[in-house]
Amino acid sequence: MAGVQVFFQALLNGNALIRLFGLNSGDIYAEIEKNNITNISATPTFYRLLFPCNRTFKSVKRITSGGEKFDKYLTQQIQTFFPNAKITNVYASTEAGSLFASSNDIFTVKLEYLKLVKIKDNELLIHNSLMGNNEFQKDNEWYHTGDLIEIISESPLTFRFSSRKNEMINVGGYKVNPQEVEEAILMIEGIKNAYVYAKKNSILGNIVCCEVVSENKDIKDAFIRKHLQENIQEFKIPRIIKFVDSISTTRTGKLKRN
Repeated sequence: MAGVQVFFQALLNGNALIRLFGLNSGDIYAEIEKNNITNISATPTFYRLLFPCNRTFKSVKRITSGGEKFDKYLTQQIQTFFPNAKITNVYASTEAGSLFASSNDIFTVKLEYLKLVKIKDNELLIHNSLMGNNEFQKDNEWYHTGDLIEIISESPLTFRFSSRKNEMINVGGYKVNPQEVEEAILMIEGIKNAYVYAKKNSILGNIVCCEVVSENKDIKDAFIRKHLQENIQEFKIPRIIKFVDSISTTRTGKLKRN
């Protein structure tokens, strides 16, 4: 849906469309400069592919991100690369379309929309009046998005997204948010990308594993674990850390989660 919106917006405005998806970081830099690209719309995973970068791209005026959890560290990096760009982080549901927008990872619900959203067991629910199809799972009038949130304030309702409900990893009765672990790993200088996932275990039910793309070949798994011990709880630290050249993504540029 987001891709269709971008297409028609460019078509109606008479703008050129430049395909950057699937290119390596060097080719992306070259296309931005060659075509004086002004707007980029992509997933957080795409923007992380640009790291590290010692250049700035002043032609870019707007950066739009969506489809995955956005984090504070990513905001800082994007502002460094694109100093003239306005950043918009969009939360959208496949079923209801675009719902919230922010300049960072924190969303505030406007007063007039409070009757259209509800929080139940940390999950975001949206009113069925926003739905185009009445066959989706609902709790009376409410559709369960499957997105878990962290409430920052009640008035006004302010929150950030923490994870997808079906992506939480059960480790011996403890719940592990894979995106929290990924964010902690990505704070390590030299780490370009990370993917945290579950692997079945006969004793614990699951163990936490991860794939890491590193720009610094001197970074070892012991160094990553030491960093994580200082930032997250022990049961969240991956038992298996695998260094890879790249991490699989979907056709829409998101991390391909099992």
